[in-house]
Amino acid sequence: MALEQLKSDVAEFAAFLAQAKSARVKGVLTTAKAEAEREIVNLEVKAKIAAEREAAGSSESKRYLHELTDYGWDQSAKYVKLFITVNGVQGCSEDDVTVNYTPTSLKLHVRDVQGKDYGLSVNNLLHLIDVDKSYRKIKTDMVAIYLKKATEGENWDVLTAIQKRLKQKQDTELAKDNDNPESMLVNIMKKMYNEGDSKTKQMIAKAWTGSQEKARLGAEAGDGMDSFGDL
Repeated sequence: MALEQLKSDVAEFAAFLAQAKSARVKGVLTTAKAEAEREIVNLEVKAKIAAEREAAGSSESKRYLHELTDYGWDQSAKYVKLFITVNGVQGCSEDDVTVNYTPTSLKLHVRDVQGKDYGLSVNNLLHLIDVDKSYRKIKTDMVAIYLKKATEGENWDVLTAIQKRLKQKQDTELAKDNDNPESMLVNIMKKMYNEGDSKTKQMIAKAWTGSQEKARLGAEAGDGMDSFGDL
């Protein structure tokens, strides 16, 4: 999806959020907006790397950059650990697998794995990390990143501050407002889904699926949003 289209989607989601009254509709819109914002960050990182390569006159600019979005994570008292699958990465040199850290972010770049480059950015970490004591390891088909907690023993219930705020907002809204969504907003969501491109449809469907599952046990039969499931 083009960057400008994603920015337009974010603005449209924000406008709908300002109109929304039901917690369930707000949850769908908030999640879809966050997904679009994440796509914008990924595209901007890709554009920046491509521009840097072109400026340097590097032949690497001809390689395809694969944007990584899936990873696992865990934590111990001292470290938050990310596990990123990159098939064949064990064949890379140490210099070809780099991670740039800030106290609140990380950026992984893996160069020339079977003709492809791989990139992953995680911004707005939930808590501060110790940049000097963070490191990475190259394993078979995997890069493991160890983020040293600035405060040892501090629990991270999610990885980023954005995820934390989104979770709190959705939980609060669902707890205080279980009214049926207004038909106008249902129709708006349907219109966006039916007229949007494939990426927009994926974002809305993913957001709605998550919202439905969260509200399933407390939802009443014949809820006004049932018809949205027929999109």
